[in-house]
Amino acid sequence: MAIIVKKFGGTSVGSIDRIRNIARKIAQGSHSGEQVVIVVSAMGKTTDELFGMAYQITDHPSRRELDMLLTAGERITMSLLSLSLQEEGFSSISFTGSQSGIITDDKHGNARILRVNAFRILEELNKGKIVIVAGFQGVSLSKEITTLGRGGSDTSAVALACYLKAEKCEIYTDVDGVYSADPRIIDKPRLIPELDYAQMLALAYNGSKVLHPRAVEFGYKFGIPVEIKSSFTFAPGTMLFDPDHDPQYKDNIMEDRKISAIAHKDKLVCYQIPADQNTPLVLQNWIHEIFKFHMQNDSLMIYVEDKYDSEIVHYLDSNGVQIMKRTPDLGFVILVGIGINLDLNYLAQTMEATKDYQVMDISHSEKTIELLLPSAMVNQCVTTLHQKFIGGSV
Repeated sequence: MAIIVKKFGGTSVGSIDRIRNIARKIAQGSHSGEQVVIVVSAMGKTTDELFGMAYQITDHPSRRELDMLLTAGERITMSLLSLSLQEEGFSSISFTGSQSGIITDDKHGNARILRVNAFRILEELNKGKIVIVAGFQGVSLSKEITTLGRGGSDTSAVALACYLKAEKCEIYTDVDGVYSADPRIIDKPRLIPELDYAQMLALAYNGSKVLHPRAVEFGYKFGIPVEIKSSFTFAPGTMLFDPDHDPQYKDNIMEDRKISAIAHKDKLVCYQIPADQNTPLVLQNWIHEIFKFHMQNDSLMIYVEDKYDSEIVHYLDSNGVQIMKRTPDLGFVILVGIGINLDLNYLAQTMEATKDYQVMDISHSEKTIELLLPSAMVNQCVTTLHQKFIGGSV
């Protein structure tokens, strides 16, 4: 039988009614020829609330104890969904990340998956059960509970799909798929029905919240079809594909250069630190998620979301690193498309369109043009560039 992995994010499971709705939708779409594994996040803002509790006690909580605390959120969701499926007449069982065989390194708070050994999932699937897995978590080689960091449930889902050789991994979220820009900013962005993995990686690396880059990397590496779709409608959304392994999609990339989508990130802090003989050791032990970095002359600029500010300052201070300059309230707007990064015509148009937005730096990487500007101007800049290069819905 074909195995399908379905992942539901925090908004999708944000209440008992939404959890029951997922169970009903799965019951309505049940097919005898499929085995189903469901990966879930914590309900709504549960993870943020648990974080808040920890920081009410201490400004610098132990990352091990944070992992023990935060993994409770997904365990609640998995149990409630399993009970809901049982009420719909299905045989189901829930597993934590460690019970599912997700083996990680020992970096609490941002662990990397070393391997997956999900034999228990296969055993229960072969008994005809639906298996629900707590995303975002695993167990280290030293038997410590770990969490996978931001977007960890996405990563859990695609990693399991790779191990199980799933026919497909479906990522259910609160939007209909991948849009040409954030629908919370753009009134009528374009839904992108098909997107190659390389462009999806560029979007994910540069602030798109639909799918975490680590999950995209897994799908790309192991050739797992991933579809991003709405948890409210279950309608077809955005299918990710690899044109090198899917000949049917070859014609889709034989086109003129164009901007396919716009990503953004706001509320960033830039830390400028010395790039000296001590820097490699500090970076090797770094465990906090960053957005970007840039080396210039004898200093290193590291861009991090401002909600991690106190942790970063504490880490650098405890390692004897002088912060040469700390610049808050920054943001990035990133144009993504095939061939645009070396096209000076796109650069010229971008410079002209953004001349009033106090752009501090323009750079590029493969498939992107990246603008650094004040955080307060990010949304309007996205709107201006979307109207210029992409336009309204189709």
